[in-house]
Amino acid sequence: MAESVIKTLFVAHADEVKRFIAAKFGDAHDAEDIVHDAFRNILACDHVETIDDKRAYLYKTAQNLALNRIRKQKRHQHYVAQQQPHDDGLPPERTVDAQRDLEAIRSAISTLPQKCQRAFLLSRIQHRTYAEISAELNVSVSTVEKYIITALQFLREHIGRGKHD
Repeated sequence: MAESVIKTLFVAHADEVKRFIAAKFGDAHDAEDIVHDAFRNILACDHVETIDDKRAYLYKTAQNLALNRIRKQKRHQHYVAQQQPHDDGLPPERTVDAQRDLEAIRSAISTLPQKCQRAFLLSRIQHRTYAEISAELNVSVSTVEKYIITALQFLREHIGRGKHD
């Protein structure tokens, strides 16, 4: 009895459920597998005849299977990503050089006069305009320009000198 109910359900609704799953979750091949799994789950159900809305039950079963598949894929992708070393494409010696350069820049910035340092960081790190910086530091825009020029020249000299030592 249950098999005839499922055959009728399959003939009447399998294609529409496949289209629904493919449209909602984006993969026609997976949709076909999911629909087959949904019918297999319904076939294994002991009480198919007592289900009031078999079409809705089929849709809900297929949708749950699709969501489970997506969750499983995401967990797998996350696991694989965690297992792979993060490669930024730089050889190790270049990474060490970059870290050394960054530390030299930080050190040089810390030796700048306070307002000059503040203007430079607001400009380069917080991407503030010179007008915003002048308002915050309570100085003119031309003074902010001088602070930035001074900081850049100092950094060029300081970093350039460190590379030639």
